[in-house]
Amino acid sequence: MAEIARRAGVVRATIYVHFPTRESLLDAVMEKAVAEVAEAASGAEPQQGEPTEALVRVLRATWQKLDRFQPWDGKDFLGLPVLIKAKGKTTTDHISAAGKWLEFRGHLDNISDNMFTGAINAFSGEAGTTKNLLTGEKLSVPKVARDYKAHGLRWVVVGDENYGEGSSREHAAMSPRFLGAAAVLVRSFARIHESNLKKQGILPLTFADKADYDEVREDDRVSIVGLADLAPGKDVGAILHHADGSEDPVTLRHTLNAEQIAWFRAGSALNVIKQQTGRVTPEDR
Repeated sequence: MAEIARRAGVVRATIYVHFPTRESLLDAVMEKAVAEVAEAASGAEPQQGEPTEALVRVLRATWQKLDRFQPWDGKDFLGLPVLIKAKGKTTTDHISAAGKWLEFRGHLDNISDNMFTGAINAFSGEAGTTKNLLTGEKLSVPKVARDYKAHGLRWVVVGDENYGEGSSREHAAMSPRFLGAAAVLVRSFARIHESNLKKQGILPLTFADKADYDEVREDDRVSIVGLADLAPGKDVGAILHHADGSEDPVTLRHTLNAEQIAWFRAGSALNVIKQQTGRVTPEDR
């Protein structure tokens, strides 16, 4: 265009460049995926723009557009229910099972239905179930977490030694964050899982006195206080509120550095990257 303008003797020329919107790019990706899935399933080239109902169901079940996790609101975590107190070995597979669930790894909402289904409840000895403190019912852990989320409640998990050992499965941190985890309190962490929790904006905390793990009761609410002063190397205070009205203060430790504390405050590491790059999306406006 610039060359044509020059030959025509035009001194100034305005060039309009139309960049695709995020929505149009997503539509294009979806259309391409529909075609590829159909071709793989039948061996025949599908008609463009006419995906079958079955293919649409598959894509909707396995793909999900994610909204960013919300930043920390600047307040202490007060009266959070204990979603589950896990006993003994709790691997990333116990937290986020693999197998058939991996087909949903592109759909965080659906794959979160496997959350903690393999974790052993310290109070019942059963895997994957817990008590809903709002209703008193014993249900699957994901159902209870979803009920807390629907009521606007964040929650905590209590774990044993080397919590999160095994494969570095990121969904073992993403699913808890998606369903409302605020913090994970354990005797000790597997290092990689601890790092993954930090990236998702979940506080990974360890009992300064490992015996405090035994003080956590099934009907407890937990308050984590002094978060405005969260700093590298500085202990965090917490209070176990028991159903009988009694309380136990506990001291918690962490390995968060200044950068990782910024992740927590921003809601996730990705949110910090987004802030640093200055990228603005429709939901930010």
